[in-house]
Amino acid sequence: MTVIRDRSRRLITAAAVAVVGLAAMGAALAQDFPNKPIRLIAPFAAGASTDVLARTIAQSMAKDLGQPVIVENKPGAGGALAAEIVAKAPPDGHTFLLTSAGIVTMNQHIYEKLPYDPIKDFTPLTIAVRMPIVTVVHPSLPIKNMAELMAYARANPGKLTYGSAGTGTSQHLAGELFKSMAKVSLLHIPYRGGGPAMTDLLGGQINLMFVQVPSGLPQVKAGKVRALAVGSDKRDPSMPDVPTVSESGVKGYNSDTWYGFVMPAGVSAPIAQKLHASILKALKENEQKLTAQGFNVDGGSQKEMADTITVESKKWAGVIKTAGIKAE
Repeated sequence: MTVIRDRSRRLITAAAVAVVGLAAMGAALAQDFPNKPIRLIAPFAAGASTDVLARTIAQSMAKDLGQPVIVENKPGAGGALAAEIVAKAPPDGHTFLLTSAGIVTMNQHIYEKLPYDPIKDFTPLTIAVRMPIVTVVHPSLPIKNMAELMAYARANPGKLTYGSAGTGTSQHLAGELFKSMAKVSLLHIPYRGGGPAMTDLLGGQINLMFVQVPSGLPQVKAGKVRALAVGSDKRDPSMPDVPTVSESGVKGYNSDTWYGFVMPAGVSAPIAQKLHASILKALKENEQKLTAQGFNVDGGSQKEMADTITVESKKWAGVIKTAGIKAE
């Protein structure tokens, strides 16, 4: 028995030494990190509002970390192309992803097969910004608020058309959530991107959109579209006179969307913490600029992001199943 106890003590001691050694190695790697340029993969086209977000954060991080942070635009496949690049990158902290909520909470319920696993393949860093979805209509419509929109839709089932950036996007799902909760009929028109959809809305080819505030705000200010309500649980600072959908009669409606940062799974905790701190510093430095563009800066913890992904994945899975949405 004494021999067995001695062996057990030696094994426990060896394991403890190994853990301490790994922790020390991780800390040493973090001190040396970064030792080469960092790639920030953005799943959006150059020039989009989200591309501006990526480049704003990258510039500040480069100053903070002492290495270039190079933004690489990899649009396509609902963000799956960019996500796959990061999921398969070496877990050394030198590649990370600007992700939409859809890439890690919606896509797995829309596509039969994805080249990445939104839970297993990534290390969450932080939700960077949140963006309410604002419902906007063409000025020619005799609709000035959500109550009038619902009344018109019920009186004219299927007549009102709403455009989105594509099937399964946050704009599309915001519309489907509204249809389900408000019990109205709207005809969805998917486009290849939010830009073409907005162009057709301005031209009167479609009637309305559920669009992110940074994309819709300039058109609202110019009087080219009319804002009816925002989809978050509270009013947006950039348009404080516009009520929420919940205030407007659809209690509990929330289509708030967000963008954040993730890294490949397996990145050491010290390196992840170093990047997390650098992102938060960049968000704070640029908060005024980002707010002016319609972004609401978040900058929460890694755990908060992980928890949000879990909760929202379940929420949108229900919406997608009810609407029967499948990738085209």
